[in-house]
Amino acid sequence: MEAIIAHPAKGAKRSPARQQAKHSEPVPPRPTEAERLQTEALQILHYLCTELAQAELQDMPHALGEAIECDTVLFNLLNPEESDSPQIGTLESLVMLRQCVQNTFACLEAASGPTVPVAIASAALLEHIDGFASHLHQAIAGLPGTLEDLRALTTFAGIKTFRDRPTPPIRRVEQAPPPGKTHAQQRRVLEFVAQQAGTVNEMLMLMQADSKISYDSQVLLGGAQAITQYIGAAAGDALGGDIVGDFERWTYGPNFADAGKGAAA
Repeated sequence: MEAIIAHPAKGAKRSPARQQAKHSEPVPPRPTEAERLQTEALQILHYLCTELAQAELQDMPHALGEAIECDTVLFNLLNPEESDSPQIGTLESLVMLRQCVQNTFACLEAASGPTVPVAIASAALLEHIDGFASHLHQAIAGLPGTLEDLRALTTFAGIKTFRDRPTPPIRRVEQAPPPGKTHAQQRRVLEFVAQQAGTVNEMLMLMQADSKISYDSQVLLGGAQAITQYIGAAAGDALGGDIVGDFERWTYGPNFADAGKGAAA
C-alpha cells in the first residue's frame, strides 16, 4: 500500500506549535559587566599595539619583529577563531605581551643616527603599553574585588601613563643636593640636559620641515619633539630659565613672558 502524503492546502499557515519550534534557537548568554569591561580594555590595548607595529621601524628589523609580535599576542587573544596558534588564557597573554615589550625595548637600545627619533617615540608608546598591561593584569586577576579598577581602565583617565604616580614638583637647585653631588655639580648636570634638549629640539624641527617625510614619520617626530621639550623644560625651569628658558618659554614660546604687555602700556 502506498503511503498517503497529505499536502497542506494553499494558503494554509503553520500551526503555533511549529512556529514556536522554528524560533526556539538558543540565545547566547549575555556577558557579565566584568567580561564586557575586560574585552573593552583588551581592545584599547590592541589599538596601542597596532600603532606600535605600524611605526616606521623598518630600519630596525629586530625591533619591528618584536613590535609585530606584541600586536599578534593581542590579535590572537581577541580573535581566537582566526588564530592558528594554541589558545592561552588572558592573564598568560598579558604576561607574554609584557615580555615582548621588554624585547622591543632591548632592540631599540641599538638605535643611532636617523633611527633615534622613531626609537624615542616608540619607547614612549612601549612605556604606555607596558603600564596598561600591568594594571589590566592586576585588575583581572583580582576580580571581583577589582571591578572598579577594571572600569577605570576603559576610560581616558584610566589609560593615562603613570596615572597612579603623581608628578613630583620640580626641585630648585637651592635645595639640598643628593649625596655625593655639590650644588655646582648638580647645576652643571641640569645645564647639560637643557642644552642637549635644545639641540635635539632644533634638529627635530628641521626634520619635520622636510617635505619628503611621510605623515606617519611627521607624527612620530612630533611625539619625539614633545618629549624633548618636556625634558628641556624641566631642566631649564629648575635652573631658573638661565639656559634656554623656563618652563613657560619651552611650553608657550620665547615671547610668552612679554605677551600683551606692550598693548597694556
